[in-house]
Amino acid sequence: MEAYPIGSLNPGRGDEDMVEFNVLGFLIDWSTFFAIYAILAISLNLEIGYTGMANFGKVAFYAIGAYLSAVLTIVTFLTIFGVSAPLYSVDAVIALGKHGAELPWLNIGLFILSIILSAIVTGVVGYLVTYPTLRVGPAFLGITILSFGEMLRFFLRNYEPLGSTYGLFGVPHPFQWVPDPTVRTGIYALIVLGIMFGVYLYAERLVNSPFGRVLRAIKDDEVAALCLGKHVPRIKATVLFIGSAIAGVAGALYLFYLGSVNPDMFIPRVTFDIWAMVILGGMGNNKGAIAGAAIITFVDRALTFITPSLGLTAYITPDYIRWMTVGLLIVLVLLFKPGGLIPEKPIKTPALEVANKIEEG
Repeated sequence: MEAYPIGSLNPGRGDEDMVEFNVLGFLIDWSTFFAIYAILAISLNLEIGYTGMANFGKVAFYAIGAYLSAVLTIVTFLTIFGVSAPLYSVDAVIALGKHGAELPWLNIGLFILSIILSAIVTGVVGYLVTYPTLRVGPAFLGITILSFGEMLRFFLRNYEPLGSTYGLFGVPHPFQWVPDPTVRTGIYALIVLGIMFGVYLYAERLVNSPFGRVLRAIKDDEVAALCLGKHVPRIKATVLFIGSAIAGVAGALYLFYLGSVNPDMFIPRVTFDIWAMVILGGMGNNKGAIAGAAIITFVDRALTFITPSLGLTAYITPDYIRWMTVGLLIVLVLLFKPGGLIPEKPIKTPALEVANKIEEG
């Protein structure tokens, strides 16, 4: 979850207004990262929490969404403004910086188009990559997606047209034309939070529908679901299409927030961060996925700001402290609340609601 924060807690400064601005910057930064990772946690929860599919390569679809959005945006800007230069070149970065705020409708249009295309493309890739392995057992699925993610990362590290190890830079912010950076990032944070809420509502409708009941049946007893005539491989592939598409949306949001992308942002550890969020919050409960994302992203962003002020950076990095803190949280939750902070609950169905009312009455 590394990124360059837009504000920091700096107790050495005596200017109260500056401290207030930095606190606001921290809240904006954390809110944005929380929303992005909550989207990823919900997508993984659909796969492992509701369907029982262990996806150890979630970061691959996150990366596809980010890179697709970067290429689409950079190519469109360079084409419209008549700049002929490689996507990763200094000339391209200069041109993007020069023209990035001239056409507000272009910034917003590319942002919306990137989200839509990222969802479609990553969903299709997720379906195609995983469908052949769904007939041979869950272990093969996890290994296949993990391997795919690493192969994709090594490909990106060595593919020069996409910047190889340096990646792509200078992607214009959707609100680049807003002069105040705090207002610009604040608006973006609100939009990302809104998208997260929309994803949550969609996931809730999905898992509480008849299709959601089939997912629970597959998770509980796949053989029984097959005996009842359910096409289990196709249903699993559908869930992976949906989960991958949601991860692609998160990748697009991540790209536009940072304005750059490189392969080393998408290491396997990102996937296991998302797993930690789902385990901590509670599998099979979307509220739990959001709660887990809120806690772990807050720990991550807070330690990023606080650790340098403690003078520990010469001996220990914020990552080490974060790993220990997250590990301790997961151990405590597994010891005292094995189902997570918000355990799995029965699916909401009309029949169940009527039964509950009868029982209460």
